Amino acid sequence: MVARNVGTPGHSALQKILIVHLAQFEKAMQIAVRPECRTRIEEARYRVPDVLVMARPFRQSDRVVLDPPLLIVEILSPDDRMRETIQRFREYEKLGVRHVVQMDPEDRTTFVFAGGDLVRRDLSSFEVPGRGPLPFDSREL
Repeated sequence: MVARNVGTPGHSALQKILIVHLAQFEKAMQIAVRPECRTRIEEARYRVPDVLVMARPFRQSDRVVLDPPLLIVEILSPDDRMRETIQRFREYEKLGVRHVVQMDPEDRTTFVFAGGDLVRRDLSSFEVPGRGPLPFDSREL
């Protein structure tokens, strides 16, 4: 397990906004939304993303999510470092996470990790395979 930087009021507020927003689509989109849920990256390696969205059904034990999330949102903290962030996002990508997003609660920007690059991008939704678009207006959130 790797230590994480969390705890600022902005971080906490954005995490709550994301959970409340995404949770309203759980039943209709057949997804599960989890804050800070232990996720297996490798056999003996785990991460705890700020927010993850799982497409149902998915495998989990009583201690950890076993399948790759559909979406991981990491909320930028003041102590986050680019090298560690990119390493973490590469692990998510290698695991098979379709959508990896970083949101900054201070300057209200959103970045998408795709093909090894962190790119600033405003979002409107994420595609849930076989279920359609999951609304995610990053400018509004």
